[in-house]
Amino acid sequence: MDSRKLIGDEGEKQAAEYLEHKGFEILAQNWRHKHLEVDIIAKDGIFLIFVEVKVRKSATYGYENTLISNAKQKALSSAAEAYIFENNYTGQIRFDLISIIDKKLTYIKDAFWNY
Repeated sequence: MDSRKLIGDEGEKQAAEYLEHKGFEILAQNWRHKHLEVDIIAKDGIFLIFVEVKVRKSATYGYENTLISNAKQKALSSAAEAYIFENNYTGQIRFDLISIIDKKLTYIKDAFWNY
């Protein structure tokens, strides 16, 4: 298996454990709809949360505020819409980011707004 895939999988596992420790309920991991994917879908109180996980060995390619491109934000928004439709969800949603850079986990609530 590709070493980047292994690193990404381990990061997503670490991110899910972090969220569970914070009291979130993990509803899905690596949820897919057609060509779209959401790393983690969780529930935090009244919010349904779509979490993007980014893992980097170093900050060479950017810090947290540069990790989710506009195209990725649009793709996550589209995936969220599909999940909401499939599950007939009518409550509040949020898009969060967990970055793991140089083995340091950073959680960013409300990383971006829905398009």
